[in-house]
Amino acid sequence: MTYDVIISGAGPAGTSAGFDLASAGYSVLLLDRKSFPRKKACAGGLTPKAAACFACDISGLIERSCNKMVIHRPDGSFFTIKATRPLCHMTQRKDLDLFCLNQALAAGARFQIVDRIHALVQEKETVTLHTSAGPLTASYVIGADGANSRIRALLNRQARPYRIRKIHGLEADVQVSRPDQVVMAFAFFSDLPGYYWVFPKKTHINIGIFSHDHTPVSVRNLAAFARDCFGTDALSDITGYPIGTGGGRGFRSPGGGRVLLAGDAAGFAESVFGEGIYFAVRSGRIAAAAICQALEKKMRALSVYNRSLAGLRLDLGVSRYGAAALYRWTAPCLKFAGIPAVYHHFSKGYAAGRPLLRMFLP
Repeated sequence: MTYDVIISGAGPAGTSAGFDLASAGYSVLLLDRKSFPRKKACAGGLTPKAAACFACDISGLIERSCNKMVIHRPDGSFFTIKATRPLCHMTQRKDLDLFCLNQALAAGARFQIVDRIHALVQEKETVTLHTSAGPLTASYVIGADGANSRIRALLNRQARPYRIRKIHGLEADVQVSRPDQVVMAFAFFSDLPGYYWVFPKKTHINIGIFSHDHTPVSVRNLAAFARDCFGTDALSDITGYPIGTGGGRGFRSPGGGRVLLAGDAAGFAESVFGEGIYFAVRSGRIAAAAICQALEKKMRALSVYNRSLAGLRLDLGVSRYGAAALYRWTAPCLKFAGIPAVYHHFSKGYAAGRPLLRMFLP
């Protein structure tokens, strides 16, 4: 059987693309290495614009909505940002991914577990993936398989490499007696070009370290942070993972031929906080729309996709400049951010789901 589209990776980017394509009546096969539900390395925080970007209502998956966050500066001082609307929604990533996969399947997509993709062969009108489950053929392929994308690696063997920048996160869960009393927080330290986070969930809290460069992060550092903040260094579900950034530069197409890259596979996580779910969902849906146009109007899907990414690329470019400033001049940037007039504007824009470039507009 030849599918209209094969999607490698059943996370937010892949299932968002799969849902839109299947809903439009196209035959879709979603591939993943794991069965669902599965533990996924992700803190599970959803920005307002990420929550609004899903095609389906995900409100039933939100454990807690945070209208307040505390920002800790390297000198030990802090300030609190409050908003009338949520600044972040807390979910469990394994539940979110399962829900999104089931929505895509209900729309008509198929799902298959594949341990390994050995080769990618493009012909004039098809793409064939040679996998551990045998050859699979489609008119188009979307690589939505994360920062360590196998599809991107195979594609790079055939053409000028599409390069991304990988940065790293480390997270763990901590049991506390009253997680409902814990406030969402970000802590910046002078010895780390990045931050520590505290995300309160329904039955526990999730903490982690985001490193903007290649500064090593360790479980020992995370345990010390937990001990200082919560009086315990008992960590569970410890996971480290790469985050794909740097893919929005210039006008280079994220893909090649009949293959499109989306989400972290295309380097579409932002650089300030490493947030990737919004950009995964958004790029997955843009990729689906581009393929729909290509199939209906005999257009080149990759060209349509690349043009349609202009707004997303602008957001990513602004975040790169913002990250460069924040992590080079952390103390003065956070001093400026702590001015009430500044963070009031920020909280309004962030809660409204605005792009970074428009965050401070009325």
